Amino acid sequence: MLIKHAIVYFLSLVLFIPVLSMADESVEKTRGHILKVDGDVEIINAQGESRKADDSRLIIREMDTIVTRKGGKAVVQFTDGALSVLNEKSSLRVEKTSWISHLGGKIYFTFRKVFGEPRKVKSKFATIGIRGTTFIINDDEGGSSVSLQEGLLDKESPGEAYEIHKQKVVDEFEAFKQKARDKQVALQGEYKDYKKQTMEEFVEYKKSFTLESNRVIKFDGNRVDETEMGANVKAEFDDFETIAGDMLIEFRQQSKDNHER
Repeated sequence: MLIKHAIVYFLSLVLFIPVLSMADESVEKTRGHILKVDGDVEIINAQGESRKADDSRLIIREMDTIVTRKGGKAVVQFTDGALSVLNEKSSLRVEKTSWISHLGGKIYFTFRKVFGEPRKVKSKFATIGIRGTTFIINDDEGGSSVSLQEGLLDKESPGEAYEIHKQKVVDEFEAFKQKARDKQVALQGEYKDYKKQTMEEFVEYKKSFTLESNRVIKFDGNRVDETEMGANVKAEFDDFETIAGDMLIEFRQQSKDNHER
């Protein structure tokens, strides 16, 4: 009788251990949750199987691809301290921990500052190193660009060195114009020369570079044009943050609490 009980106990352990292992593996592969869905959104797993994202708190796992169709939008929070908002006709693939691939469309990203493994977003035109920041990647029929609201982004070319075209930024430009007004001096010719000088473009060639806040870069092959962020791009950030709403406010509060600790 004792032997029979021992055999049953042993078999139960043998059967139970793989279940635990599968549960642990599932937990390890969980990369985040969809917090909000609007319109037609689907999740495609590594095997190509598709499921509709029609409910909040839907689990996102490694190698899942999130796709928004026409009119669809989604808000996603990741386990490694990131939140994304996908505009319509956009897609991203969730790679292994700390990696996300932007596959197309317009996507808003915000990352909290964390210690540990570096986090990266990969696109067809750049691999982006994250330092706790907020930015938009766009890649559609209108062109390819990255707009940085705050923080710093490290950009590395997937191929040859970038040909970077950059406009000089002169902070005292507005002060110069005001000084001219105050003195009521007719500086029309001098003003034009000054403006031409301060907006002069220079070119450099680099395999990698760092983008600073309130700047926009546009890609055309290996050519990169960097300019100051305009009102239209700032409005895009506002639109994305309106979609995220209270979820973004909560995310930023969590980021602040974690930083203060």
